Amino acid sequence: MTHRLNMYKTARLAPVVGLAGLAPGLASAQAPHCSTLAGIYAAIATGTLAIPGNTVPAPFNAVAIQTFDGAGKWTTTESAPFNGTILRNATLSGTYTLNPNCTGTKTATFPDGSLGHQDFVIADGGRTIYAIGVDNGGPGSTLTTTFTRMPQTW
Repeated sequence: MTHRLNMYKTARLAPVVGLAGLAPGLASAQAPHCSTLAGIYAAIATGTLAIPGNTVPAPFNAVAIQTFDGAGKWTTTESAPFNGTILRNATLSGTYTLNPNCTGTKTATFPDGSLGHQDFVIADGGRTIYAIGVDNGGPGSTLTTTFTRMPQTW
């Protein structure tokens, strides 16, 4: 009985071991590859902002249209409430770098000249971008952004 059980296990494991031997080739064949980032994306950003004088970070949400030019620059128009102040149609710009594995970094230049940084990953064949703020904006400051590629025609 034990002998048959061992043969059964060996027979069942043989295909799995064979597939495991192919796994490195399959992994590299299926690894994401990004060579450019271009197009218009709708974005929603959420987070909290540490404001001098406040003991609790203020929450915020923003919506935006962001255009990536395919050459390392982006522009955006966004609207958002920040600590009781409503910003409407504010324009921002910045730069980005894109790695072949579909990760990258964005740098934003704000109207006051300060800079903000996000790390991002491109998903769904370029249809979605997920980003997270990586600056030390003070205790409790956070920023997450999701970008969704806009259709070229309606």
